Amino acid sequence: MAVYFWMILGLGACFTLNTYYEQKNRMCSQTGKPTKVTSVLIVAILALIAGLRYKVGADFDFYYLNYGYYKSADLKFLDEPGIRIIARIAKHIYDDPATMIFIAALITVSLMVITILKNSEMYWLSVLLYVFLGDWSGSFNGIRQYLAVAVLFAGHRYIKEKKLFHWLLTVVIATTFHITAIIGVLFYFYPRIKLSVKSIVVSVIAAYIGLNIYDRIFELIGLLKQDELILEGEKATYILNSINPLRIAVAWVPVVFFLVFMKYYDIKQEQFRFYMNMSILNACLMTTAMNSAYLGRVGSYTSAYNALVWPLLLKPIKKESRGIFIFVMLICYMLYWLTEMSKEDLSVFLWIFQR
Repeated sequence: MAVYFWMILGLGACFTLNTYYEQKNRMCSQTGKPTKVTSVLIVAILALIAGLRYKVGADFDFYYLNYGYYKSADLKFLDEPGIRIIARIAKHIYDDPATMIFIAALITVSLMVITILKNSEMYWLSVLLYVFLGDWSGSFNGIRQYLAVAVLFAGHRYIKEKKLFHWLLTVVIATTFHITAIIGVLFYFYPRIKLSVKSIVVSVIAAYIGLNIYDRIFELIGLLKQDELILEGEKATYILNSINPLRIAVAWVPVVFFLVFMKYYDIKQEQFRFYMNMSILNACLMTTAMNSAYLGRVGSYTSAYNALVWPLLLKPIKKESRGIFIFVMLICYMLYWLTEMSKEDLSVFLWIFQR
């Protein structure tokens, strides 16, 4: 766990140095954007720790042991060839499973963090939330899926720019890593709905309906993966295992905050509507998946948008009170993060050099 605390201190040092540089050069950072040096340092800290880990994450051994298969298997477009392409690249750089995992982590973290830095109005808060909400460490447990998550997240500007073809192409690229990225098609349309209490209620009803049609959902996933999901035995234990209720509660926090202070927001403003709707979608997806850890992974595709919506939600708060609120909020999120990181597959951190 010590590595994670040093990481937070390292990020804090980056934020502090960035503020010092701005003040020294009389740069009033109205945009909330970091300098290029700060951006590189932030990406480097998060990507290097993720990429140089060893036996950290529930799926690490699976990918590590299957490297030989990935680097030699046929590349079939409809058979999620993304990780195999990365394995082949790794083979030519340095033929070792650690190289594949490093490249995957570098791509995932870089795409996620750079997108956050470009789109956040309070970059340092969004970076910390990216960590505390579990999106950074989540990539340790689902390498292929988080590659798909990163591709969709990095390309979400095409939704905002209303470029349907570009977005569909992004979804296709993401599905080469994990077929569940097909859900990205929904992302193009959902954020365009009118932001209102009524739309949230309708979304909650849809989430409840989803809770009661697991059989149909599993059939659809099996069809997409061209493989039947086994709902018996050890595999079924994971598929039908309930999600920690705390994760679902955390997903709803920004939505509840919005509903309480709704009158203070310009709900017609496009950027606010987009990120708030994506946050609502995340909460609803997690609610639908509450009785299936397997389906819960779908929430990975929308979770990172909460890191971008919070700076917008905090805007109406007076500057004097905002700092106190952010401090308390970060303490709460950090405690949630620590409960997640205390799990056996994450708490003991080993560097690849220690294998």
